[in-house]
Amino acid sequence: MGPIDIMIVVVYMVVLVYMGYRLGKGNKTQEDYFIGGRTVATIPIALSIAATTLSANGFIGGPGYSYTNGLNAFMLNFSIPLVLVVTLVVFLPFFYNLKVTSIYEYIEMRLGSKSRLLIVLGFLVSNIIQIGSFIFIPSLIIQTFTGWSLILIVPIVVAVSILYTLLGGLKAVIWTDAIQMVVLFGGLLVIFIIVIMKLDIGFFEGINVAKDAGKFNPLDFSFDLQLENGFWAALIGGSFLWLKYFATDQTQTQRMIAAKSVREVKKSIAISGIVMNTIYFLFIVLGILLYIFYDGKQFENANDVMITFLAGSIPIGVLGIIIAAVFAAAMSSIDSVLNSVTTVFVKDIYEKYFTKGKEASLRVSKVFTFIFGLLLIGFTLMAFGDTTASILAVIGSYLSYFSGAMIAMFVLAMFTKKAGDIGVAIGFVLGIALTIFFGKLEIANWLWNYPVGFLLTTSIGYVASMLINEKHAVNYDEFTFKGQRNKLIAEGRTTDEDGVSILPGTIDKYAYILLGFFAIQTLVLVVLQFI
Repeated sequence: MGPIDIMIVVVYMVVLVYMGYRLGKGNKTQEDYFIGGRTVATIPIALSIAATTLSANGFIGGPGYSYTNGLNAFMLNFSIPLVLVVTLVVFLPFFYNLKVTSIYEYIEMRLGSKSRLLIVLGFLVSNIIQIGSFIFIPSLIIQTFTGWSLILIVPIVVAVSILYTLLGGLKAVIWTDAIQMVVLFGGLLVIFIIVIMKLDIGFFEGINVAKDAGKFNPLDFSFDLQLENGFWAALIGGSFLWLKYFATDQTQTQRMIAAKSVREVKKSIAISGIVMNTIYFLFIVLGILLYIFYDGKQFENANDVMITFLAGSIPIGVLGIIIAAVFAAAMSSIDSVLNSVTTVFVKDIYEKYFTKGKEASLRVSKVFTFIFGLLLIGFTLMAFGDTTASILAVIGSYLSYFSGAMIAMFVLAMFTKKAGDIGVAIGFVLGIALTIFFGKLEIANWLWNYPVGFLLTTSIGYVASMLINEKHAVNYDEFTFKGQRNKLIAEGRTTDEDGVSILPGTIDKYAYILLGFFAIQTLVLVVLQFI
């Protein structure tokens, strides 16, 4: 890594920090810092959602995953368009109408403080795991090119992320994510061009080689529960995986709530779904091209595939741009999670248990952002230092034990009147414990942990609530899906000022766009496998 490359990366980091400073000058209140004053435009939100989802794990882990698994690695993201349809039709209008800052505030409104505390703890644990991986990938790359220890590199990466997140809040997060998405895509295209130019055989001849090696078999309809990324696991287990992430996780819902209107929310979700799956597909194709380039060479670590190529095949100057792209992918995820974790901790723990309802100051909110950043350094070094599998699979397996329980809590709250605080809390704890037991049996691939956890928590939570029969005063007309929908219809408030439906459960053109994209995506996979 030459001086020019280092200069490019440093300049890029300085630009990010400056953007954070400029965008944060207008932050006067906690609402400005956490949700951008609910004034953020469509395209930045859409690109931010996509950038956070892809991250450096997709940039590095995606090609490494497909190097071994071929197009089958794409199946991890297969269900995203369908999940986004459910998100924009069911969950997001419901939360947007409540005007909450943290979606976990709703859990206490409907169920109670015990359930809220449990799901907040689940959110914090899951996102600390995720953000640790976001830090680990760029740190590995810097280590490859500099020889520095991760003990030195990880704090540097975290420090840059903390700085511009502290300076700018959610507006800085969203706008820097949008810029970083452009940098990420540019870096990806550059690598594609270089790989194709360096192939010793013709492009189409290389594709035939990959096809003969079984790299073009994405759809496996076997009912083997242990099959990795089989069609049924991807469709069912993957749907629960992404539903937790897009519909019931503050990291994504926070930027959606920050939109100017429901119309902006729906448009953002539709655009982000198309962008993220298209780019992830390109990551997967790149991994197959690298398989051809290295003639199927074995790598000790799946994450080393892309890192090795960057170290040995990218010219000086261009390498700086590529490293900047990797940092773009990483920072776009680190900043988002830092901001959302701080939001949840301040709104759901600090203000509830320490200030007893009094709103925390902007300064206090920033202090917690800094503290969480420091905690992440230790976790990253402990959790991922010896990882040899694809980082994507590692993260997914970690999260699979409690994500299903988190979805179940929202479903019980939104779609039943019987669910109560103690009963749902019991279901949540037992659901997670039994899912961990199920996972340790190793009778099914980790993707199945998600629906298993959902079903266990839902059934136990519902039965426990009925047996306990708690007495609590809840406004079901506002805090259940059916109640909110009926109330809006009775009041004649079925659309917003842009004429877009605000009714939960209404399918509109944005849902149809995503369904059409899912159909096209599926057709492409079928064609690649059978023709």
